[in-house]
Amino acid sequence: MIAPFDKKNSIRRGYIALLSVIVIGTIGVAVMMSVLLFGISSSKTDYALQQGGSAKIVANSCGEEALQRLLETGSTSMSGGLSIASGTCSYVVSSPSGQDVVLEIVGQYGETVSKIRVIVATTTPFIILSSWQDVGDF
Repeated sequence: MIAPFDKKNSIRRGYIALLSVIVIGTIGVAVMMSVLLFGISSSKTDYALQQGGSAKIVANSCGEEALQRLLETGSTSMSGGLSIASGTCSYVVSSPSGQDVVLEIVGQYGETVSKIRVIVATTTPFIILSSWQDVGDF
């Protein structure tokens, strides 16, 4: 025997199906948004790392240039700068203690800045470095 059609049960089943679709859709949208936001965050981090690496390369190149000028001129009081690709840098050479020569180098690539301090123990007959360090500030 076939059960008679019950309009109330049919409507309830429709509401349950509709609510199930809405809940599952909401969960799907939440998962999709999480994946998108994670991807955007990851892209920003990769970009920042790339900029930092490029700024460091510019600063290192500027340090090499400053050491070359120090070797050529022998002057322990000078400054200069370079433009390398899309980056710029500047350096200051000084001898505050009268013995060690200190090079303070700032390299910038885009918005990212890298600072390096180089301490030279002696410049004659050739350059001997005491340290080459990345620093936060001078």
